[in-house]
Amino acid sequence: MEQRIITKGEPAMPEHHETCPYNEVHNIQWQSLREDLGELKARVQRLETTLGRGVTLLIANLAGVIALLLRQLV
Repeated sequence: MEQRIITKGEPAMPEHHETCPYNEVHNIQWQSLREDLGELKARVQRLETTLGRGVTLLIANLAGVIALLLRQLV
């Protein structure tokens, strides 16, 4: 079997060849990779949402502490 180096202009996924005996296995592997990447994307989005909420709460608490300290100084 001939091995090729993928160049910048070529697609990452191999082209469809009916004569390849491993074509079905490759299709299953690519589909699994796509699903894993989709799951990873969803997890990163949830993490970003959680971090955003945490930062917002941190800023709100900091503003409350600053307001309390300013009241005590005046």
